[in-house]
Amino acid sequence: MENKETVKTERGQWASSIGFVMAAAGAAVGLGNVWKFPYLTAKFGGGTFLFAYILMLLFLGIPVLITEMVLGRRGKLDPVGTYSKLSGGSSLWKFAGYVAIAVNFIVLSFYGVVGGWITNYMFQYITGGIKGDIVGYFGSFVSSPYAPLMWYAIFMGLAIYIVARGVSDGIEKASNILMPILFVLFIVLSIRAVTLPGAFKGLKYYLLPDFSELSGTTFLMAMGQVFFSLNIGAGCTMTYASYLSENENIPKLANIVPVMDFLTAFLAGMIVIPSVFAFNLDPAAGPPLLFITMPFVFEKMPLGTIFGLLFFVLMLFAALTSAISMLEVNTALLVDNYKINRKRAALIAGTLIFMLGIPSSLSQGILANFKIFGLDFLSAMDFLASYILMPFGAFMMTLFVVRVLGLDEAIKEATNDGKVPFGLEKIWSFLVKYIVPVIIFLVFLSSVGIIKI
Repeated sequence: MENKETVKTERGQWASSIGFVMAAAGAAVGLGNVWKFPYLTAKFGGGTFLFAYILMLLFLGIPVLITEMVLGRRGKLDPVGTYSKLSGGSSLWKFAGYVAIAVNFIVLSFYGVVGGWITNYMFQYITGGIKGDIVGYFGSFVSSPYAPLMWYAIFMGLAIYIVARGVSDGIEKASNILMPILFVLFIVLSIRAVTLPGAFKGLKYYLLPDFSELSGTTFLMAMGQVFFSLNIGAGCTMTYASYLSENENIPKLANIVPVMDFLTAFLAGMIVIPSVFAFNLDPAAGPPLLFITMPFVFEKMPLGTIFGLLFFVLMLFAALTSAISMLEVNTALLVDNYKINRKRAALIAGTLIFMLGIPSSLSQGILANFKIFGLDFLSAMDFLASYILMPFGAFMMTLFVVRVLGLDEAIKEATNDGKVPFGLEKIWSFLVKYIVPVIIFLVFLSSVGIIKI
């Protein structure tokens, strides 16, 4: 029976446009929204950063998402297959596709480790919460050689199970359940946060921009956050768009996904910033924000164990929806290019990713002294994928649309040969041709320390 399945059946297709939106939004919504966005906002001026972020979302996020969706649906394959098919088999463009595959492979290897930490914290709040020496608990947990690996395996097992079930039965159904719950949890927790005594000061800081503080650095950091939040250059949206039917309205879908991504980031800020202001903590604490600062908030908050549980359930759902999108990119490569059964492909890809993530898990403990250019293994993998490979992949993607596919062909694909409206096609063409590549290049140069603004 397995040999009779066609590649099309193995690849699958979204049952509805809502399913695609939920899955694509889930791919974008992750730890970058609920952890990185709040602390960057706090660090770079609150409402000032929020203003810059909205501008970058409009001028960078939406144009690039349209570009990636166009390539995905036109190619109807994974990133390697899409670039190869649309370029006539060019080795250069196949390499660009493999870069996108590598990004997801590397990112998920350490992202899954953090996902395991979140899964453990959720379990701790199910059994009563974390009290007493919160700093000591986090340090002893992540430095253990066994416990983080166990929770990492559980998290990756969940992702593998969902992806193995297929596009409509696995990813779409999971996203249709997880994303609405995610939004409900965001709203409940944000209401709790803004009603805390002393939260108004944080709310004011978060929502009211001080335009005198706007600087090149603010815009550059906002660019980077949009860039990484939407997985630009990682091929997740391209892969998901390859399952779209010819009748879907790409410009419309490409507007909905960034809006949902922004709403989750905005609500995450509404949860974190007023909460930590209410207890006179540092909202720009960085990595400790999730696992040290927020548990301290929950310890001091009335009904804190319940709200802590809700918070880490939210975190788990956000991490999981992103994880399944990254695993799907690697699974699609095996299905499309090597004709491997989807279930087996998901298991192979997930297992290989898990093995790469083992040093990242151990890098907080027994491998803490092993450094790559001064960075522990987890941080080195983060730097390689997020600051080298992703900007390169995004730059190559925009170059491909402009120079190889052609903007006219891209517009035909986006409009279903003129059947759906694309009122901003001239603005999109200008942005993709002239503005987006420059922004991406600046983000890359800033990330590697070549320029400072």
